[in-house]
Amino acid sequence: LKTNSQLVAMPSKYGGVSTGWPTKTELDAAHRIQQHFSAEIARLKDPSRDVVGDLRIVRFIRARHGNEQEAREWYGDFLKVRIEKPEIEGKVRPSVVGMSPEEFQTWFSDRWHPAFPITPYIGETEDGQVAMLIRPGMLDAIEFTENRGGVPLDDEELVVLGMLEWTLWYLDELSWQRHQMVYVIKIIDLNGLGSGGRKLPIFVPKMKQIIVGLLEAAQRPYCEHDALFMAVNAPFIFRAVKSVLFLILTAKQKGKFNVLGYVSDAGARKSLLEVVPARILPNDLGGTRGEIPGVYPPRNVSADLPSWIQRRQDADFMWKPFKKLAPTPATTAVSNPATESTATTAPARSVEQKPEHTPEPATGETTSVAATPGVLFTDTVAVPDTAAVSAAAPQDLALQGVALPAEEDPLDDVQVEAEESAKACVCCG
Repeated sequence: LKTNSQLVAMPSKYGGVSTGWPTKTELDAAHRIQQHFSAEIARLKDPSRDVVGDLRIVRFIRARHGNEQEAREWYGDFLKVRIEKPEIEGKVRPSVVGMSPEEFQTWFSDRWHPAFPITPYIGETEDGQVAMLIRPGMLDAIEFTENRGGVPLDDEELVVLGMLEWTLWYLDELSWQRHQMVYVIKIIDLNGLGSGGRKLPIFVPKMKQIIVGLLEAAQRPYCEHDALFMAVNAPFIFRAVKSVLFLILTAKQKGKFNVLGYVSDAGARKSLLEVVPARILPNDLGGTRGEIPGVYPPRNVSADLPSWIQRRQDADFMWKPFKKLAPTPATTAVSNPATESTATTAPARSVEQKPEHTPEPATGETTSVAATPGVLFTDTVAVPDTAAVSAAAPQDLALQGVALPAEEDPLDDVQVEAEESAKACVCCG
């Protein structure tokens, strides 16, 4: 580890986030936030590393452009939600944490309404970022919100929370394994939006509420997990959708949003493939995969709905706990380039742990952290007192000086203009 720049450098295509390992400044702030909320952390049923550890808190710090006070407020709200909503730790989290990507995709597909094609994981990019695929262009908002066989629409919130809990846990595992901050690239295929008799999702009130809830969850409690949104095959009518969505997104999220043309255009296809490799993309998006279950092609809603209703009405099936792996001991080596390494025992949530690096395979197959040696699995971490947390702070981590972007205004004042744009676009459509 010769220079900091070698370690914190990141591809320009992820200009909105830093993949660099936390700096000492960030870690010191994270430890102060841990100390500030020691009482709240002690109340958690599952204070695991991905919930209360250094890397998770650093995500809040980076989401707020290094502003420790704002990061503390956001993290405090995150803890408050977990304490006041016991289903997260009591039902949702035990059902998903510890799953491989393949296991979680099955879990999600069995529970998510078939009218909205989403797959939370299609593989990883060449530089180790996770890729997710969403097809809002094929979303039938009326089917999703009305044709439910008595399954309450509000229950979708818990399924979404399951996806977010698993995602942040999995990113934490990969980040430790690869010694870099790992994020999600969200590919959004808009082909078919507003066609085939399907209404625009934002003009179906119940569906708009679901979409807003997803975006708000990604903004604060599960912040800084996405590196990039790549929208492809965007029809003209998407201008109306984008205008409304941009009223909800933070300035930083807007900066991560890239709208490409149709993938039939060589330039748009090249832009997509520069970020996401062809080996994990479907043929429809210029990739080499013939099929991605549930998304390419979309599910047959009328055929799948009866079995979906039956599964969703089975409470034992819905939240069956997943058998977790045994935790890895927390004794590791302190990462200190000035003095090499010194054996120590630190809390499993501490950045003093230095994981092994396991390169992403070049094949199109997905990989499972659960099957990869060297990954630090932890179920529950005992919460140390404030003195122990302070003592655990690294004295000299190699990765100094991540340049955080200058903070922008949280929201642009564009509501009137956006609404007029949306009206105009609808008329044209």
